Amino acid sequence: MIKKACFLVNYNQYESKRHFTEKFAEALNRNGIETKVFDVIETKIHEGIIEAIKEFRPDFTLSFNSFNPLPDNTYLWDLLQIPHLSMLLDPSLYSVGLIHSPYSVISCVDYFDCYGLATQNFDRIFLLPHAVEKELCESPDEPKEYDVVFIGSCYDYETMRQCWQNEFSESICAALDLACRIVLSDGDVPLQEALVKAQRETGFPTEGVDFLKLFTYLDKYTRGLDRVALIKSIDDAEVHIFGELFEDDQGAVKGWKDLLKDKKNVIFHKPVTYAESLSIFKKSKVCLNSNPFFKNGSHERIFAGLGAGNVLVTSENIFLKENFFTPDIPVIYSFENRKAVNEKINYYLAHEAERALSGKAGKKAVLEGHTWDHRARQLKQVMPVMIEKIKHLI
Repeated sequence: MIKKACFLVNYNQYESKRHFTEKFAEALNRNGIETKVFDVIETKIHEGIIEAIKEFRPDFTLSFNSFNPLPDNTYLWDLLQIPHLSMLLDPSLYSVGLIHSPYSVISCVDYFDCYGLATQNFDRIFLLPHAVEKELCESPDEPKEYDVVFIGSCYDYETMRQCWQNEFSESICAALDLACRIVLSDGDVPLQEALVKAQRETGFPTEGVDFLKLFTYLDKYTRGLDRVALIKSIDDAEVHIFGELFEDDQGAVKGWKDLLKDKKNVIFHKPVTYAESLSIFKKSKVCLNSNPFFKNGSHERIFAGLGAGNVLVTSENIFLKENFFTPDIPVIYSFENRKAVNEKINYYLAHEAERALSGKAGKKAVLEGHTWDHRARQLKQVMPVMIEKIKHLI
């Protein structure tokens, strides 16, 4: 039985992880688990924080943020000798190093990522999808100011492709191009598998190749292209974009206004925090979600948009198809058939009763299975099992 948990939180773009931490901690408290939140700057973890965590005596620590290993390839939780749950919100390949810590437990938001880590002979892993606070679903409807919204970062995929063409051999570039086509054309193939398939088909030599760098290019390029292509497919409705360039891409030069300069129906807004985005969703009729990096899992825009009563238009996703939605909740598009999105959006904007019905059904689905309280109850069941595994290992 777990009684105490300690959150570690840090900065991220739009401050979504601080919001997730606050709401998840509240849900854990409601479910009988005492929590404390430590706001840490990774480069300034000092004895005071370590002692404060030890004094609290948590059963485990947990974080949505990523942490780099210390110079000796250990982590903060190795120093604490306390189990730590890394709640990954990005593809797991970026965090494979975590499996080397005997105190590590990892959750992913996508089944394919869980499987990928399991193939590395790591068994302290489970699926923990995104969630939203139940108050969002229970809040009264608000006047709808926006027909269609997209809230998220812009990835300068055009400049990115030029970078890899300058950096890699012709055969590697051909493999990357092929991997991109596979990711965007096949809703069942995750990023890592697409890259492996492309390498086998093109046959470029892998010795000395930085696979993680190729994976990063593939991930960020397909993110950027898919969301721009989705917005370009909408010809009639006004589309409101809230976001800025992805801040970790130092080579990016083209933002939303550059990549969508010919779209007269697109209105650009300043970026907002994640908490502010929830207010925007509540004032929206249709929200867009593009996440080709998760083919069998969740994304925060999915549950936030549906929880706020939006009609959700989202990229192909096995998890959504198989688990809890009817064919039109959400509207699922494929990259190759995205032109159908324009007609679907026009239909819902022209038929208020059907749009309201879809929004109500989406709220109900999220409230019944995807709030932070649902995740808290799951954690109460799963973490004691994971902690026992660590005890047998140490």
